[in-house]
Amino acid sequence: MSEEDEEEERTGDGQGTALAEAAPVTSPTNLRRPTTASKRKRTGKHDAKLHEAVLKDDADACRKVLREYVVNVDSRNNFGRTCLHWAASFNNVDIMEQLISARCDLEAQDKTGMRPIMMAASHGHLKAVRLLINFGANVHARDKKGQTLLQCAVKSAKIVKFLVETLENVDIEAADSQGQTALHHAALGGHLDTITKLVRCGANVNATDKRGRTALHCAGEQGHLSVVEFLVGSSHQEAAASGGGGEAGGGSLLARGDIDGNSALHLAIENRHLPMAALLLHKGTPVDLHNNKLQTPLHIASGRGCRNTIELLLQHGSDLNTQCSNGNTPLHMAVELNDTETVEILINKGANVNIMNKRRQAPIHLAAECGFTDICKLLLNAGANIAEKEQGGRTPLYIAARGSFTAIVDMIIKTSRLDYPEPEEDSGSKDKEAASGGMGGSADVTLSLVRQRRRRVGGEREARQGGGSQGHLAVIFRKVAYHKLDAADWKKLALHWAFTDDQITAIKHQYTGKDSYKEHCHRMLWIWYEGLEPEVDPIKELCDSLDAIEKRKISDYIRRKVREEEEEEELGSGFGCNKTISRCKWKRCWALRHCHVL
Repeated sequence: MSEEDEEEERTGDGQGTALAEAAPVTSPTNLRRPTTASKRKRTGKHDAKLHEAVLKDDADACRKVLREYVVNVDSRNNFGRTCLHWAASFNNVDIMEQLISARCDLEAQDKTGMRPIMMAASHGHLKAVRLLINFGANVHARDKKGQTLLQCAVKSAKIVKFLVETLENVDIEAADSQGQTALHHAALGGHLDTITKLVRCGANVNATDKRGRTALHCAGEQGHLSVVEFLVGSSHQEAAASGGGGEAGGGSLLARGDIDGNSALHLAIENRHLPMAALLLHKGTPVDLHNNKLQTPLHIASGRGCRNTIELLLQHGSDLNTQCSNGNTPLHMAVELNDTETVEILINKGANVNIMNKRRQAPIHLAAECGFTDICKLLLNAGANIAEKEQGGRTPLYIAARGSFTAIVDMIIKTSRLDYPEPEEDSGSKDKEAASGGMGGSADVTLSLVRQRRRRVGGEREARQGGGSQGHLAVIFRKVAYHKLDAADWKKLALHWAFTDDQITAIKHQYTGKDSYKEHCHRMLWIWYEGLEPEVDPIKELCDSLDAIEKRKISDYIRRKVREEEEEEELGSGFGCNKTISRCKWKRCWALRHCHVL
């Protein structure tokens, strides 16, 4: 830049300043926002070169720009940061000295309220912090979040040691806008060396922020094992020094809840930190602590599907059937999560499947309402009471039917048709036992019988489905349901087989058109079949039942077809005609089966 250009720039700036000073207070010029051009003129033409030199960490280029051009050393970028902010974050003491010699603002704040000394401390640059302090930077300033210089420096134990030992009146317990002290910030970041220094300098390990959380809560939430171990040990030492029991002091810190009642164990499990949960339990945290919602750590683990954590809590004696404020047990929460493996673990460990919450919903009601078929199967095999009604008077069967979950509807009807003893107790005793989370001795025996019966029949059903006659039976059922019985006949057959009105209504709820009754009949036939004992011949039983409802033509048709099939099997394979029922002249194959020409 020539001397004339420099003189013109200074003259322009001076004129602009003079005009601004001469303008009256009521002039509209003062109310108008400055244009981009006027901003650029105020900040100088070569400020970008200075920022570029500082960002490149080039001290020689910075010295050249300051020597050859007229620049504003306090010009800011989009983040509101000056060149001194960047130099402090890079720990370039040479550039910082050049900027300070050019009379830059040591207390310039960016958009978050950070000063250069805070920037240097947050990046762990001790030389830059020492330089700024020597030049008079304010060590008691705060940013817009209320954080002090000490809180910004928690990443570096050396800077914390320097500030505590060098400066006077350093407030270790100063809190930011969230009520967090330097110890909280160090615990959140897992900076053990800083925590050690702060505690030795008198930091209070029991200090709480606005959420009621101590440094132990912060470390437990983030999973910093070494920090938790140190804080628990420090709490023991403080309690012992104050004349109380060391174990009692550490135990009170471990059991302390935040504003929501969550302990460090709750937060560790909520964030899926299994090693942290194991450490806290090893240090003596009570396993059944509850928060303000009366949720224990087992509730939290079950609601998040943390199966290894569930195993750990049960090993330490956690109660499986504890109910929270809305009456849900850990099993309820696992069902709501639709986690089949977690539900299976809780059932195998002895969870009560019939405890009801405050809405009188057992886990089977929740699974039926959400359409969780696999979980319904587990609960039914475990002895879930399918006759129990919720607060609105709805049974699991009704709930599943209203949700059009046909697989669950069929499953519940099959289960209800099994021959098992019902608990003989009045509703008052059942409510009392459900509220207490337990069952009586006779109810335990009954529930055991129910489980054995349902599992045995389920195993027999699977074995029977694997047999060779399953495909032949499927053809017969489909022929009867879709071509032989009408809308009234299948209901008569269902009533003959002791289907209740509620069960028939639940089957009928699935509507696919005017021929829906055919699908209803088909489903009903399979439900009936899967409830038969293994020694019962389903074809003979079906024919006898059709005779009983005066459908002898259909039963004779089935007997004839079965007899023809048996004759074909006796006569041998022969040659296939490879024609379907609509084209085969022998009329011996039906439903896409091939006949044999003799």
